[in-house]
Amino acid sequence: MNVMLLAAGEGTRLRPYTEILPKPAIPFLTVPLAAHSLSVLRGNTINKLVVNTYHLPKKIHELFHTLPHKAQSLHFSDEVGQILGSGGGLGNARKHFIGGGDFVMMNADEVILPKDPQVLKKAFEHHKRTGALATILVMDDPRVGTQFGGVWADPQNKVLGFGKSSIPGAQKGWHFVGVQILSEKVFDYIPLSGESNILYDALVAGIKNGDLVQAFPFECSWFETGNPRDFLEASEKCSQYLVNPQASFQKEALQATLKDFAPESVEARKQASAHLVISKSSQIDNSAQVEGLLVCGKGSVIGANARLKNVIVGAGVAIPANTEASDKMFL
Repeated sequence: MNVMLLAAGEGTRLRPYTEILPKPAIPFLTVPLAAHSLSVLRGNTINKLVVNTYHLPKKIHELFHTLPHKAQSLHFSDEVGQILGSGGGLGNARKHFIGGGDFVMMNADEVILPKDPQVLKKAFEHHKRTGALATILVMDDPRVGTQFGGVWADPQNKVLGFGKSSIPGAQKGWHFVGVQILSEKVFDYIPLSGESNILYDALVAGIKNGDLVQAFPFECSWFETGNPRDFLEASEKCSQYLVNPQASFQKEALQATLKDFAPESVEARKQASAHLVISKSSQIDNSAQVEGLLVCGKGSVIGANARLKNVIVGAGVAIPANTEASDKMFL
């Protein structure tokens, strides 16, 4: 299996944090967001991993050279002067995929906790059996058509189009989780240069040409992390999963990600009115007061009398004594 990871985005809604780190490198429960995306690939043999870059490209290179991605080979497709979008980014990297058969393309900043850890393998097998141009992994979400655009499909899960408005003939609008399986034929619909969108340009052109684009529904917990508020809320919800014995598949998925990608052991615990996710080497002064969420990366330090509410502290970051902060990341 070959994989394209989309990591070029500027993360504009997550500024100012994405002015320090590209979004895939921002820590979510002590490990980079990209690690959570890579976790979806668990259990599959990855021959070639291709990562596109545009925003803070050197930091994307450093990130993926550090992460234990387990791919047999790692390649970068650097976009210079213009960000190319999901379609153009794939087109710019086409040399890595021509002749390699069907492949996976996914966002490098997703937090997806599948109920079935084998879902990607099953989707790939289904894709091959059907000979589809694209197989799009989707979930049920009531916000489709209002807050989110949808993948609009007929009763057989054949995709008819994309967008916030329903497509004639569609039975349901599904939410796209940022993972899809593509046939090499998709390059017939991607220009040789310039910006384009994989869904609204390439796959819509394929649908109009009679190619099969299909939805593959599966059960999962998926989290919006595009802005600081949603990022913190998603972090707190996932920290609760880690200490909740009834959140079985979510807890197992998160624990597997931390086991695979955290540089050292991580403890999750509930403490009075706080949920803590703490790396082994982090130090929290006994006089510090914590409320809501606290995530501490490797080697981080919380100083004396700090008062923190809903705070994420990156690896190696020291919070000075007497700091008061809420709803904030220190990277």
